[in-house]
Amino acid sequence: PLGLLACYDVRGQQVLEACYGAGVKVPEDVAVLGVHNDVLLCELCDPPLSSVIPDAARAGALAAELLSNMLAGKKVATAVHEISPLGVATRQSTDIVAVADERVAEAVRYIRREACNGINVADVLRAVPMARTGLERRFREVLGCTPRQLIERVKFERVRALLSESESTIAEVAERTGYIHPEYLSVAFKRATGETPREWRMKHRPSRIDRR
Repeated sequence: PLGLLACYDVRGQQVLEACYGAGVKVPEDVAVLGVHNDVLLCELCDPPLSSVIPDAARAGALAAELLSNMLAGKKVATAVHEISPLGVATRQSTDIVAVADERVAEAVRYIRREACNGINVADVLRAVPMARTGLERRFREVLGCTPRQLIERVKFERVRALLSESESTIAEVAERTGYIHPEYLSVAFKRATGETPREWRMKHRPSRIDRR
């Protein structure tokens, strides 16, 4: 299948409409990804549009710092400042696995769909019946990770999206991403990122009111 990155979400919406008019299936024939993650627009697209989440807070802080230096008469470097995005808000427009191993693809689809519902590797094996050692070996060969690692990765993507886009409390984020207790989420998130969910939210949303 073809993957297409639109420069921003409105263009992504137009691509989806063009695909529909041409009889091109999304995401089966073309996977479409937008930029800026306009949640309302993305959710109203058919199918819902996946989108890159920019780090607007960091970009704004850097711009303010540069402007302040310019106004103070300080010399400002003309170098380009690259700011990494917060992640990708994954929706149906990219919900396809482009791997030749159909068993792995089936397992990945299941994980993406159910990761935030508290599943574990045993649940994956029930959905895709095969030996655990065989599935883990094929995952490493194709994806470079284990099923458990992919489950955590998908959950963390959702956690980051909720922390950056919503006003949900940490407890609510934990509940919506399959963690029994918010403490479990905090420990797992810090182990993976070096920061607690609260610290991560404060860094990426400094202008927002912190919600515990």
